[in-house]
Amino acid sequence: MVSVLVFIIFAGFIVTKSQIPDYLIWAHWISPMTWSIRALSINQYRSDNMDVCVYDGIDYCKDYGKTMGVYYLDLFGIETEKYWIVYGIIYSLVIYVLFMVMSFLGLEYLRYEAPENVDVSEKPLEDESYALLKTPKNARTPDASGDYVVQLDNREKNFTPVTVAFEDLHYFVPNPKNPGEQLELLKGINGFAVPGTITALMGSSGAGKTTLMDVIAGRKTSGKITGKILLNGYEANDLAIRRCTGYCEQMDVHSEAATIREALTFSSFLRQDASIPDAKKYDSVNEAIELLGLEDIADQIIRGSSLSRV
Repeated sequence: MVSVLVFIIFAGFIVTKSQIPDYLIWAHWISPMTWSIRALSINQYRSDNMDVCVYDGIDYCKDYGKTMGVYYLDLFGIETEKYWIVYGIIYSLVIYVLFMVMSFLGLEYLRYEAPENVDVSEKPLEDESYALLKTPKNARTPDASGDYVVQLDNREKNFTPVTVAFEDLHYFVPNPKNPGEQLELLKGINGFAVPGTITALMGSSGAGKTTLMDVIAGRKTSGKITGKILLNGYEANDLAIRRCTGYCEQMDVHSEAATIREALTFSSFLRQDASIPDAKKYDSVNEAIELLGLEDIADQIIRGSSLSRV
């Protein structure tokens, strides 16, 4: 915005070239607005309609020794030769290409973290993966210090891996042009996704990828769905699907004021049964952070983080 303001001020219209101090005249010549205004002004005032001697009852050639168009160009200190129009076009094109190249290089090679991306982590505590147990000394103690290191067990797995399968899935919606007819958006779709793997659902635009995901996730509130959705071989209901699946759409729905760890903790406590101890829920959060490689940014607030990282 500052550069645009400078370009406009030194373009020769608000402040004419003759009024610009010598030590700032460079700003007049590098401003793209200068070359554009000059080209437009010459094109207008040197046209056949305005580059005349008599205009609006005044004989400019007799009174001032120049045509009306040249008179007003000289009044603002603008060159009158028509070749400046070509120069203005060339300069504008060069500036356009230059700024496009600079923008490309900046977007390609410069990376800045948003200032709002604040790390709210506290000073890390001592590693809790081991504990020191003091034992009383006796004659049979091999180590005089009496210190023993006990390695704690790995975190328990608080979930059962789930295989998702769908069989002969159909989805019908009313035809908006003819409510008496039904449009079949999904036609006998079969598939499955096994735990521990990533399954990519691919297809052209409009093929029904999002529709299929919405049907499996139980997010369709209208229309008619037929077929089976199976979890570990058992037909699933809406509650079971909500408990064992997570559905991330394209838009960002996270609370910007929370950290990434807090967002995962919030989801963990909502999705897991109340009978599961809080410690195990926190363990599942830490495990998810480690699996996703988010340790370095887990305690940064979501505001300012890129969607690809969150």
